[in-house]
Formats: sequence, C-alpha cells, structure tokens
Amino acid sequence: MGSRELLDRACIAGVGATPQGKLPGMTADDLAVMAVGAAIADAAINKSEIDTLIVQRSFGGQGDIRDVGHRLGIDPALAFNVNYQGEALITALTLIASGISQVVAMCYGTNQRTSRNTFAEPSLHVGGNFEAVYGLFSPASTAAFSFRRRMYDFGATEAQLGAVAVGQSKAAALNPLAVYRDVLTLDQYLSSAYIIAPLRLYDFCMISDGGFATILVASDRAPSLSRPPVWISGLGFQANFTELDHPNAMYQPAHASNARRLWESTYIDHNHIDVLYIQDPYTPVVLNVLEAYGFCDPGTAHEWIQGGRIELHGDLPVNINGGQNRMTYMVGWQHTFDAVMQLRNEAEERSRQVPNCHTALCVYSSGVGQETSSVIYRV
Repeated sequence: MGSRELLDRACIAGVGATPQGKLPGMTADDLAVMAVGAAIADAAINKSEIDTLIVQRSFGGQGDIRDVGHRLGIDPALAFNVNYQGEALITALTLIASGISQVVAMCYGTNQRTSRNTFAEPSLHVGGNFEAVYGLFSPASTAAFSFRRRMYDFGATEAQLGAVAVGQSKAAALNPLAVYRDVLTLDQYLSSAYIIAPLRLYDFCMISDGGFATILVASDRAPSLSRPPVWISGLGFQANFTELDHPNAMYQPAHASNARRLWESTYIDHNHIDVLYIQDPYTPVVLNVLEAYGFCDPGTAHEWIQGGRIELHGDLPVNINGGQNRMTYMVGWQHTFDAVMQLRNEAEERSRQVPNCHTALCVYSSGVGQETSSVIYRV
C-alpha cells in the first residue's frame, strides 16, 4: 500500500488540549488522560468505541500505554507506544486504511517543566551521543551551526532570523493557550543574551507542561460526525540517522526527501496551503523547512520571511499559534490541535482565525530532524 492509497481514508473527528505552562501537581499521565477526555468530548463519541490507543512517551518514563489505558478505563484491541507524533499519525492512518482499526486515540502528556527537565547534557541528546565528542552537548548546538552556515553561505543576518521569533510572539499574543503572550520587538530580540551564538534566548523553545490528543476515524464515519471532518490528504516521511556525517547536515536534509514524498502523494499543490505549522525547537528550523518544501528558493528563506510574510495576514501564515517558541513545547502535538481548530473555523480568539482556511500542512520531527514526517490536512 503506497502513501497515495492512504489519503482521504481517515479523518480527524476530535482534538483535545489541557492548559499549558507550569502545572504543579499534575503528572504526565494525568495530562495525557485529560487531553484524551477532551478529544472524546470534542468528537462526541463514547470511549468504548476506541479500538486503538497510541501514546507518545514523555520524559521521566511516563506515557506507558498500560498506565494510560488503565487510567482511561478502556480495553482497545491494539495499543502502541511511539517516539513522536509523526509516527503516531502514520501508524494510525495505516491501520485505518487497512481496515484493522476504526477509531484511534493518540495522545501526549508531559510535566517536564514542573520536573525541571533539561536538554543541555549529552545523555539527553535525542538521537544518541555521536556528536558529544565535538562539544555538541545539546540539540541546540546543531541548530546554531545551521544558522551560522546560512550566514556564511548566503549572507543571512541575525536581524533577519529575528523575524521568526517576533512573528510568533504576535501570534501567541492572540492565543489563549499560549504560555508567553507578550509581543516581542526586534530590538528586544537583538538585545537578548546569546545562548549558543548566533542563537539568542528567543530562538529557543521553552520547556512546558501540558497534553494534547487527537481522535482519528475511518472515512465511512465522517457523515455521522458532530463536527466537520478534517481529512488527511498528503503524507511525507524520511529518517536521517547519519546526522553530522551527512554532507548537507546543516540544512536538515531529511526534510528535502520528506517534501518530495509529500508532494508526490497528494493532489494538493504547495501554492494552495493556507497555513503552515513547523515543529520548531529552534527558529532556524523554520527557514530550512520553508526552503525544503518549496515555499521559497534554497538560500533565500531569511529574506523571504521579511515584512510579515509569515504572520497571520501574510502570504503564508506560519505557526500562528505561537509555535514552540511562544505557545508551548509539545513536540508538534499543539500544531495538529491548532490546524484542526483553524480548518473547522473554530479558533478560540476570532481575531486569529485564518480567513477561508481549507488546507494546513504540519511538519513534525523527532530529535533534530532524525525522523521527520509531514501531513496535509483539509476540510
């Protein structure tokens, strides 16, 4: 079964979210279960209808399917733990398209902010410790190298990169779920401290508590849904484990192959994407993805984004929920939630609703691009 055969075979029936930020007294499993409950209510289904449960593990060893399933009080036919949301979506879509599953619940919960988790040590470098011998003790090191290479190759400036953080702060200011809702100016960005030069404080995602969930159902259930179905109409994927050994490592080469598979899988052209969500642990990722998926020419993204082009009323709204930089750090799960709200014309704050929003592209990743996937959603 090829990726084209998977398209429009399943749709999102419901999504759920918890509050975001610092949630003391809540475990990661508490938050995952709460999010699933919200998604079940949104889909207007009974939890007994769930025949497959997929849970992404969180830091601290939580998110085990047995614990989450027990807390939910369900006995699904199938249950899986996964490493990132793209894996959850591809697994769920394949199971539904093959007829094995009919209703799949997917979720992620984490309390890593309350638990004071940190990524600044080799043991937590997602993808292995192959780079620690070079002094790269954090995934942020590779992101800093990425933009430094862009500065060398194409003349990019730090002020140009600042447009990503500034734009996402404007988006977060309108999002009731966002953790940081103050609007950032370019001067504030440029005066903030370097963390790993040339990246500054506002180039980094936060660490936060929270949970999100998605209910995916087979296409034949669409007519009976209480809310507009959100269809999966494009699918891309690519792993990249060579990391720094790859000759084009600084520009996250997995995304180029991912993009090729995505556009080959769908009848939707990239010019018809109404809103784009990019999993953005660090702001340079936004530039790399814009180029890899064909929204602008290679080596031009830092110029292309200027003038509000990726803001709410720009040519291509990007991360209009505030992204992981300002909304919350939920490794892409928050993007699926927001894409569904936008496509259903249900943005909580009406002033941030994208007009005539019919298609959304979400780009997910694990680690610093070791595993990537992309999904086109439409109504």
